[in-house]
Amino acid sequence: MKRIRLGSATGWSRDRFEPASALVRDGDIDYLCFDSMSEVTMSAAQVARMENGETVPYDPYLDDRMRPIIKVCKEKGIRIITNQGWLDPQAAAQRILAIAREEGVPNLKVAAVSGGLLLDRLEELDLTFIENGKRVLASPDKVVSAETYLGAEGIVQALREGADIVITTRVADACVYLGPLAHEFGWDFKDHHLMAKGMIIGHLLECGCQVSGGYFADPGYKNVPNLHDVGNPIVEVTDDYVVITKLPNTGGVVSEATCKEQLLYEVQDPSRYLCPDVVADLTRVTFKQIGKDQVEVFIDQAGLPRTPTLKALIGLEEGFMTEEMVLFAGPGALERAELTREILTERFKRVSLVAEEIRMDYVGLNAVHRESSGESSSVPYEVVLRIALKTRTRKEADKLRREVDPLAVNGASGTGKWATSSPGSRVRPVVGLSSALVPRELVPFSVSINSL
Repeated sequence: MKRIRLGSATGWSRDRFEPASALVRDGDIDYLCFDSMSEVTMSAAQVARMENGETVPYDPYLDDRMRPIIKVCKEKGIRIITNQGWLDPQAAAQRILAIAREEGVPNLKVAAVSGGLLLDRLEELDLTFIENGKRVLASPDKVVSAETYLGAEGIVQALREGADIVITTRVADACVYLGPLAHEFGWDFKDHHLMAKGMIIGHLLECGCQVSGGYFADPGYKNVPNLHDVGNPIVEVTDDYVVITKLPNTGGVVSEATCKEQLLYEVQDPSRYLCPDVVADLTRVTFKQIGKDQVEVFIDQAGLPRTPTLKALIGLEEGFMTEEMVLFAGPGALERAELTREILTERFKRVSLVAEEIRMDYVGLNAVHRESSGESSSVPYEVVLRIALKTRTRKEADKLRREVDPLAVNGASGTGKWATSSPGSRVRPVVGLSSALVPRELVPFSVSINSL
């Protein structure tokens, strides 16, 4: 019976670095999978490139992820699947080959899976936003990016062509797991039950340690041991069973509860979880604890035919934002924070600030839930006033710091500054993300093999 073990190295771009090496060393894995995508990180990547055209078009942590493990993975026959290619998988593949040369790795094949970038095709496609029904090109000068979520077929093709490492553009997170499973077991992409099986397995592992105790702990209610050393998850798959576990002798926990929470993470309708390769019915999934940190996953005919369209993310230039924080401590801290809010409100009028949005929150009291925050049961000893602006121009955003810095000498008693007082602007561009649907036949993928 064929047995495939996949290790989850990361759940997003800035996840921890050391688990990848631990999985390669101790995990007895066949594949090491990196999910480094999120809508937030892609937006941040666009902002970085707007600020500095020399910024690499792929995950800036590519070197740090690949260098420690590339040689031992080749020696052990562990294949790597990663979506760190972002905007230019081919450039990322060439960088991996350069790392391999420096590390003395021979005979390496790196596949770049590209496609789905629509910026140059928007006029031809004439897309509309899902959120408001407006044409994407109604304001063409504001559009800075357009990227489609691809499926796993390109990954499968790359593996069939012998790639040791597959690096992709934006694919659905779970595809970095579905791809190797479909390849190893010979799954037909037209079999939506098998596609759903792979996507559900991938969905459980795509956020890394969330299925093994990360983002789960709530002291006194849901305790997780040694969360500082949480073990990254591993899934073992055969034709007959699916078992999720984690690295031995590590912190964290794999339980029915952690699996259930992750199953429903970022899901709207559990009965129709929309993916590029299938629509998955998550209500057809059950779990059973079969040992310490071992949970068997049962997926019962959970597939529905895939949709005729793919989701595209459209990045829109939305001006600039900046924020400042002012601290108060001791008796009357809240009152002094409230006075500072009044001062700034009047000063903004004085300098004719033009802002699309102004937020002033008291961190610790109402900064997260805002109007829904309950009444405080005690007088706070410390208060942080957070002020944030969103404006159309950098010039308007710069006005915030010009009004906050002088509070050091003309504000309330005991005014403290949270942020640095060094010179230079903290204003940054804003790239907002909206969605559109694209007929899948209009979004082809391509696979290129790069070899040493």
